[in-house]
Amino acid sequence: MTEQIKWNINAQAVGGPKILASDTIEIEAYDKIDVTVEAESVDKEVQILPGEAGQVQFLLIKSDHYGDALTYKVNDSADVIQLDALHMLMGNGAIGLLNGPLEKLVFSNDLVLSSEKIPASVEILIGRKVT
Repeated sequence: MTEQIKWNINAQAVGGPKILASDTIEIEAYDKIDVTVEAESVDKEVQILPGEAGQVQFLLIKSDHYGDALTYKVNDSADVIQLDALHMLMGNGAIGLLNGPLEKLVFSNDLVLSSEKIPASVEILIGRKVT
């Protein structure tokens, strides 16, 4: 039995153009992961759905706090990605930007608010395609 992820976007430049988009992605499985990335130097590793390269077709990463000090790496890559806004990737092209099969995400949090380090609550939604 297949599952579905429905998405929609409403983006508008204030006083300017507006773009609306929506679709439904047919998937085999999905996973919703909630994790707290503590404000410390220890990395938080999050295991992602198992599967072969190219199976992940949808990835959404949302946090209650954003900034250049909240980052993640894909698998054991040296490339650091800033979680400075919501991240949503769909399809082979966008997911391919992550350079390899998506097995795990490793988060690091050095966010500071009013000179106090703060934890970040992160929500991750992943969809794996129908084979």
